[in-house]
Amino acid sequence: MQDMSTGGFPHENGVKAISSCTLKVVEGNWQFAEENAAQIEANWQKAKALNPNYFNGVVHLMKDIRSAGNEIHATLIPTDFKSYLYWRELGFPEAGVIDGFGSALIRSSDGRFILITQREGNVNHGFAYLPSGFIDHQDVLADGAVDIGASVAREVDEEIGEAASMLEREEGFILVREGVHLCFAVPFYLPMTSEELAARVAEHNAVTDDPEIDAIIPVANLNDLDGLKVLPHARALLEALFVAH
Repeated sequence: MQDMSTGGFPHENGVKAISSCTLKVVEGNWQFAEENAAQIEANWQKAKALNPNYFNGVVHLMKDIRSAGNEIHATLIPTDFKSYLYWRELGFPEAGVIDGFGSALIRSSDGRFILITQREGNVNHGFAYLPSGFIDHQDVLADGAVDIGASVAREVDEEIGEAASMLEREEGFILVREGVHLCFAVPFYLPMTSEELAARVAEHNAVTDDPEIDAIIPVANLNDLDGLKVLPHARALLEALFVAH
């Protein structure tokens, strides 16, 4: 893995392999949400009218982050999805937090990395990205610690169904800082080809009431990204991986 950071990682853009991360939820309110409560609610009513599938669940945003060698330590504060959505729709202005989340870096037996696209009605519809999701209340242990690996595994299970049980977790994490976003990529090996995975996901979608995934996109090289709207953190990670090899 090539370290693309500029010396201030994780506070500056870059890609870096790390051995461990310690994440913990702390008490506190998000000042941005409190100061913009009326605008957030008005925006939420409009968003719900356009997309009834939206659910105002708890999400966690990262507040304090520090790097210590090959480890990352961060604290998180809870907010709700409607506040996050308003922040996102404003273009993620400075708000005292960053958008930290886990993603699955899946490598299939035919050497492809797996991107997905979401169906219409989901927040990332129209983009190609690594399977991922918010850090929510299910991922927070009794002492406030967050198991980001378990968070990612839960999201992948929801998205690809039975095929997720075959994933083999690999060591460490790969972090990607891209602007206000900090992705904790969890590497997995999948002992099936990308074509087999696509077939399994199609079977999962056929028996699921509200499937999230629209398509599986296997990526063998950077040319496979041509013509895709790839989320910036996913593109940065894949570029680093292909340069490293």
